[in-house]
Amino acid sequence: MAASKPMMRLFTNRDRYFKAYETFVVYSAKYEHQDTCTKTVLDKIVPHLPNLDQDNELRVLGVGSGSGKTEFPFLTALLKKYPIITNRVVEPDEDQIIKYKALVQTKGHELQGVKFDWRQQTLEQYRDTDGVGTKFHFISAIHSLYDVEDIDSSLMYLYDLLEPGGILISMLISDLCGMWKFWSRTSDLCKRCSHDMLSSFDRHDIPYVQSRYPCEMEITKCFDETSEDGDLLLDFCLQVSEFKKTASASKYKEVIEYMASSECSKKDGSKILMSIDWETVIVTKPSN
Repeated sequence: MAASKPMMRLFTNRDRYFKAYETFVVYSAKYEHQDTCTKTVLDKIVPHLPNLDQDNELRVLGVGSGSGKTEFPFLTALLKKYPIITNRVVEPDEDQIIKYKALVQTKGHELQGVKFDWRQQTLEQYRDTDGVGTKFHFISAIHSLYDVEDIDSSLMYLYDLLEPGGILISMLISDLCGMWKFWSRTSDLCKRCSHDMLSSFDRHDIPYVQSRYPCEMEITKCFDETSEDGDLLLDFCLQVSEFKKTASASKYKEVIEYMASSECSKKDGSKILMSIDWETVIVTKPSN
């Protein structure tokens, strides 16, 4: 490898970003862990949402909804208590919205009673266009606030959008896990973690319920220089596009050695595992 070339942020290379993300999903079993987390969270949320008149609709806002795989269990659970739901989907990526719409088409029989309102926007763009015009009973921001310009302002904006008695759930990677330690030491790009989220609510004296969900990702392939999956996983961990091709030999060695250190990972037989724990915060807005 020659000297380092200018590095491109992974998210700006859309094709590679989604390849890297899908590889991450496979090696972390993300949706299996997500399902377990969702079931636990729903038990804490649904019983405490406000009671509505029979003809009133529950208004739901999904921030960074992606392909809908994360929000689908929320909607089906909410339908058991609320027969009429309006779900506003704020998602900046057109391809993800297309996938979400396809999911709705396929699972339509399980979503009867849900009306979808699609907004292809970032949270900042949505804020500029909708302002505080619409209030919601339930807001989810699941792994979607990593790249917001100002996480404190974003969280307070979402809190302001809650109806009295409404609930906000936000989830980010834990600042105590191996992946965050690896990322924060090896990347210069700005990114958010659970500490930022918790600090924001603490500063504003907003009470919350916090939960941590242990999760691991197998990173064995990252140490095989011939593995395409390993390259994609490394890119995802660093949020850099084609890191191995753009990094100098010394930089690549430094990153790989730190990834293998006990601060970031552990050995389990022939596998190397990195902790990618999640922190969930549930905030309930006081009723009037």
